[in-house]
Amino acid sequence: MTDADGDKSNLTFEVWTADAAGKPKTKAKIADNEYGVIVSPDVASGSTVTVDVPAGKLSMNTNYVFHTSAYDGSLYETNWSPWAKFRVELPVDLTLPTPDYTAPDPSSFDVPPTPHQTKPLGAMASLKGKSAAAAEQCGPVDDNGRRVCFGTPVPKDKAPKKVAKATTTAAENVPWCNTDFTSILATRHDECDVRVVPVVISMDGVPQATAYFTFLRLLRLDGQNRFTEHLTIEPAQQIPLDFAEINLKLTEHLCQGSCNPVEPGPDAWTAKTWWTPGDMHSTSLTTPYRWDASVAGQKYLYKPDVKIDADILPSSGVFVGAQALVLHG
Repeated sequence: MTDADGDKSNLTFEVWTADAAGKPKTKAKIADNEYGVIVSPDVASGSTVTVDVPAGKLSMNTNYVFHTSAYDGSLYETNWSPWAKFRVELPVDLTLPTPDYTAPDPSSFDVPPTPHQTKPLGAMASLKGKSAAAAEQCGPVDDNGRRVCFGTPVPKDKAPKKVAKATTTAAENVPWCNTDFTSILATRHDECDVRVVPVVISMDGVPQATAYFTFLRLLRLDGQNRFTEHLTIEPAQQIPLDFAEINLKLTEHLCQGSCNPVEPGPDAWTAKTWWTPGDMHSTSLTTPYRWDASVAGQKYLYKPDVKIDADILPSSGVFVGAQALVLHG
C-alpha cells in the first residue's frame, strides 16, 4: 500500500467465490460486520498489508478472488484494486494408522457393476489390450451371388425390442447380467458382455433377410487361477419367415498365452442351438478356463474369444452357406 502524501493508511479486504473462469461469483462474508469485510490496521506507506481470515469463514477446496480499497484517514481510494486469485486447500495428513494384519479382506461382492475398466496393479497409465473395433464377418459368395454375414453389433439405442420374453439371466446369482440391455458391465469378479448381432443373407451385396441374436457372456473369476464363462444365446426378436432354420454351432474357445479353455461337448448346451420362424428359446453353455501365471515378474494378458459357426437355410429351402462369428473377449 502506497500513499502519495506518505500518510499511514489501511486496506479493506473483500472476498468473493470464483467461477471456473476465475471471475467473482458470490461475496463471502469473512467478518462479522455489516459489510462482511476485514479492515487492516494502519501501516506506513510502502508497507505490505496482511490480514488473517478467521477459521470457518472460507470453505476448503474452493477457489476465491479478493480485492482491496485504501483509506488514509481522510480519503478513500476511488476504485478497488484488481482481483487476485487464491484457493483454500484441505491439508493432507499422510500419517497412516498402524495396520491391522488380522482384519478380514474387504468384500468385493457388494460393489455395483460399472462400465469403467480398472487397470491392474502395476499397469501403465492406460489399459491396453482392448479388443479391436467390431467389424462385419462374412462368408464366401455362392454361385448365385448370395452370402451370409454377421453384422456389427447393434448400438443400444437401435437394438430391436423384444416381442416375447425369453430367459434373460445367465446365472441365478448375478441378476444384473441379463439380455435386457446391450452393454459391458463388470465388478471385481464378474464381467457381463451383452451384444445384439444381426445375421444377414444378402444377394449381390443387397440385404435380403435379417435375424437378430443376443449373445450374452458372463465371465466369473474364482480369485485364483480360473474363470468360468456362461454363454447365453437367444433371438432378440422372433425369427422371421425369411429363414427356414438358423443353426449356431460353437466351434472353439480361444485364449492366448497360458490360458487354456476346457471345451464342453455338444450335449452341454441347455437347449437346442437351432431356431426356426417364430422361435424365441434361449440356450446356454458353461465353459471353464484355467491359466498359468506362475512365473513372477511377467505381465499376463488373456483374450478369451468364442468362435461360432452359423448354417443358414432360407425359406426357399436352398442352403446359402455358413459363416463363423468370433465374439472377442
